[in-house]
Amino acid sequence: MPIEASPASQAPDVADTTDGTPTDRFERAREHIEDAYRHRPVTTPPVVVGDCNYWLTGEDPTRIPDAYFDASGYTAMRQFQEAKIASHVARIDDDYVPFLFPWYGTGVVPSALGSTIIFQRGEEPAIEGPILGSPTDVRRLEPPDPLRDGLMPRVLGCIDRFKATSTLPVSFTDCQGPLNIALSLAGVEQLCLWMYDEPSAVHELMDFATTVLIDWLRVQKSHAGLPIGSGAFPHAMLLPEAFGGVWISDDDCTILSAPLYREFVVPYNSRVLRAFGGGTIHFCGNAPHQVDNFLAIDGLVGINNWCMGEFASVRRMQDAFEGRLVLMVCDTTPLDPEAYFRELFGFLRPSGTIVGTYPAPANALDARARRVVAIQQDQAEVADQVWAIIRRLLDGRDR
Repeated sequence: MPIEASPASQAPDVADTTDGTPTDRFERAREHIEDAYRHRPVTTPPVVVGDCNYWLTGEDPTRIPDAYFDASGYTAMRQFQEAKIASHVARIDDDYVPFLFPWYGTGVVPSALGSTIIFQRGEEPAIEGPILGSPTDVRRLEPPDPLRDGLMPRVLGCIDRFKATSTLPVSFTDCQGPLNIALSLAGVEQLCLWMYDEPSAVHELMDFATTVLIDWLRVQKSHAGLPIGSGAFPHAMLLPEAFGGVWISDDDCTILSAPLYREFVVPYNSRVLRAFGGGTIHFCGNAPHQVDNFLAIDGLVGINNWCMGEFASVRRMQDAFEGRLVLMVCDTTPLDPEAYFRELFGFLRPSGTIVGTYPAPANALDARARRVVAIQQDQAEVADQVWAIIRRLLDGRDR
């Protein structure tokens, strides 16, 4: 059954809220986050409790609107997100700045290039499989038409509807980087083999994916009314205007060697970030072997890492990025948030860092096992509990 939602006119607005919330709340959040990007000395890092999820992983399937991904479902998607935003703003005074997100999974660009997308009830849209069988197939790829191909028209229609029916900022859709696009088209094993056997084909594919992604982002920003160099929310965390207008996901940086990543990924990520005046990169897991490569990416201003409780990698990045890149330390909310955040705040420097925790009704992080496990819990209740724990620890009590 669809989630109950307030009308658009009752959704919290970052400029003029209608529920009595002081309008300077979000300005304080913006300033706090900008302090992190400017590496100013602060006593506590910005914190985002991400219970305003637009993705469906970990969501209670019974709460997902039937039409969430349908072309006719723009209103259902907006109301689903607005209900979560209104609830969050009424309960939690963190550094979250509200926005709407046209969410169609991670395969939007591949879908426009010929990949088949599978829709299953209560699940994220998924790519059926690779479409490139040999290096020569790369040359057959053609740039997509955003108004006609794959899921792109649906994303643009969603952005247009959001803009017409809400005063909240509207983001571009999920932004998989050039590497993830290439891997989706060719398959992980095959692309990695081509890096050794057919490097020129891989560079050709990466160049193509980079061009397509930049063009696609520009079209979305035009529809959303976003300046090229601003308007990004990496995993629901505001990217300050002065630090660029894009974020990209690069999860498979964890599986590539440093030399391969340096040759086949760094120059293309740099092109994307430069095109939008800078931006951030997200990945899940740990990639301490890529730290020097991250620092070599032109235009990179921050790393968003869902670290799975692997704090040794976080320590490594914190030391390497100090004064240079923002480090966003994120995870699905753990089963034992008290122990998790006590350890994290025991070593995390407040300057140049941001903390994100993402409570979900159907999953949680088992930090000891470094994996996400299935669970049934009340999302709002968990969000309130973890926010209380974080506030107490950051206030310095019981440390």
